[in-house]
Amino acid sequence: MSTTSYPVSPAQIEQELKRIWGALETKNITRACLFNLIFFTYENPRKAYFQKVAHSVVEKFPSRILFITIDQTSQKEELITRVSMLFSGKTEYDVACDYIEVQASHSSQTRIPSLILPHILPDLPVYLIWGEDLGQKELLLQSLEPLANRIIFDSEATCNLSLFAKYCLKQQSVHYDIADLNWARIESWRDILASVFSSEEKLERIQQTQTLHISYNAQQSTFFCHAKIQSLYLQAWLACQLKWEFKSLKEERGQIICSYQTKTGAIQIFIAPVSHMHLPTGLIVSIEILLKDASSFLFYRDTEQQNHIIGQETTLKQCALPARYIFPKGGSGHSLVQEICRRGNSTHYLQVLNLLQNIHLKNPC
Repeated sequence: MSTTSYPVSPAQIEQELKRIWGALETKNITRACLFNLIFFTYENPRKAYFQKVAHSVVEKFPSRILFITIDQTSQKEELITRVSMLFSGKTEYDVACDYIEVQASHSSQTRIPSLILPHILPDLPVYLIWGEDLGQKELLLQSLEPLANRIIFDSEATCNLSLFAKYCLKQQSVHYDIADLNWARIESWRDILASVFSSEEKLERIQQTQTLHISYNAQQSTFFCHAKIQSLYLQAWLACQLKWEFKSLKEERGQIICSYQTKTGAIQIFIAPVSHMHLPTGLIVSIEILLKDASSFLFYRDTEQQNHIIGQETTLKQCALPARYIFPKGGSGHSLVQEICRRGNSTHYLQVLNLLQNIHLKNPC
């Protein structure tokens, strides 16, 4: 929920916010802010997705939102600023947050850093959510980097995952903390696998892997089209944790085949698309691990309750009773909330990036 958006000149932003707040003083509303959140995206369909994310975050963490949009098609020298209030949605005692929107043409983007700098609340953390591709040199990103304590990328926007990985590794080593929404989206899968294979006996068994099959929802949506990335992240994480050595990657009949070498022999990982109209794009649907002794581990998503995962272990002699795992229910802002709650860089994520920078796909779409 938000108030009406008011166009104002950049010099009048704080004054207009003060006026809006003054009109709300007699109501059961508290103005609050835990940190500054800077969103950046182009004028495209994903803008609506990040606006929805901003509302979802405010429901849990009141913050000052600075939402930047660039219209790459506009040839005008144009820069428009608007202000409003976002509400957390609580019924009796609500919380209000400042929402500052900046819309600029491509030729006006150099003015953005100096425009938003006076409106970053001092002594509070600054999170920059960069919602676009890193395949090209972004001058605006370079200008905004010094303002942020942590930059949260969305690899969904990238068309070259290896270049994305190289860029992130380069930046984190010299500048700031980094995170990725797709990495957060597979956290529950990583937790399940780490829990199931936590004992020495189970670790020894998974090292006997011969083939591993991952299926993901390839059904594209308005906001998502790079459906393979979460699966690529998960297989790379497994390989890094189990110290498998990457050998090759190829695409064949719509699926990706990654080959690894271990002390016990060669392993192939098959990443295959499936189609589910009612599941989010890119969501991992199932994982099947086939061992050399013909036993297996199968984890698959209950499509009726998409946050429920069924796990089953099978050997030549017995078939264990299925176990049910329940993922936290996520929404459009769930991944971002997870990353805001963290500090520092994930060692596991950096290992995955280090592996993926050497894995080249023609197009991850």
